[in-house]
Amino acid sequence: MVAANSAATAERWPDLQMKRIGRSVARSPARTSVAMCGMLSEPGTWPSACSCISRESTTWTSPLSIISLASCTSMRVKGSISFLTAIGLSSRRRAPGECSGSPGGRMLRGRRVSVSKPAAASPPGPLALGIDLRSGPRYPTGVAVLGPDRRLRLLDTVRTDEEVEDVAQRFEPAVVAIDAPLALPEGRCCADPTCECARHGIMREVDRQCAAMGYRPYPTLIPSMVGLTLRGIALGERLRTRGFEVVEVYPGMAQDILGIPRKRDRDGLRRGLRRVGVRGIPRKRRPTHDELDAATAALVGVLHLEGRTEAINPGAVSPLVAPVAS
Repeated sequence: MVAANSAATAERWPDLQMKRIGRSVARSPARTSVAMCGMLSEPGTWPSACSCISRESTTWTSPLSIISLASCTSMRVKGSISFLTAIGLSSRRRAPGECSGSPGGRMLRGRRVSVSKPAAASPPGPLALGIDLRSGPRYPTGVAVLGPDRRLRLLDTVRTDEEVEDVAQRFEPAVVAIDAPLALPEGRCCADPTCECARHGIMREVDRQCAAMGYRPYPTLIPSMVGLTLRGIALGERLRTRGFEVVEVYPGMAQDILGIPRKRDRDGLRRGLRRVGVRGIPRKRRPTHDELDAATAALVGVLHLEGRTEAINPGAVSPLVAPVAS
């Protein structure tokens, strides 16, 4: 690699802006010494032309920005070039030896660089965040963000309530659909089995109505559900105080209503979600049950925004939202 003159670089371009692409990081204008030759890809955009660079040059110009380079290695690049680091400048300057790219490919030091364009930007519209909540941070909680076009913007797992909140603040969904009880049984003031309120039982009315419909939700306050119930109530209140609409969903019930296979067949569940229009489910890895249930919860959230759901036990503190059976 050829080291760049960092002091001269900072003096010449005081408006240097740092860009991190993948694992390599350009730390600051004053400490910039080496970077790999590559292109700066802005979210949702793509340069309309590429440029040529000579080995002596330390800058590369695209229609979008300038990239300061310390090395001009020849390489073939495919995909999102997520392993390269570049330092982007807000102004445009010509680099020595610059020339335009040719149709059908990009030229860099006489070598054609093959790149793929990013997918078209998703249409704007309200998003739904689906959460397959677990009883505590020891276990992975599935999160999924789905748009009105049924394309996933996110499918992942997190651990803490803070991470869930970070996802919500990042995507600003119009609704948050949580797979967890979001209220205690009617008449209960706490989950303490020795409290006087324990005489009201461990099931909610909505649980009984679901059971009468042929579904088998776990009683809200059986010992194995207490942690999940209390966490769900706390998380729901936390998100509501930040302005989010929060609804309770039951992915297993939604999957049955929509004709999607249940958890016993993860690949079948993935295919079923695709069949009802969910796009963007990873193909190179197998999503977990938590992620697929979160995607189902997000789908119910989208249907809720479209007015295609119904509330079970609508007078309750936290009615259950389910798809309307077709």
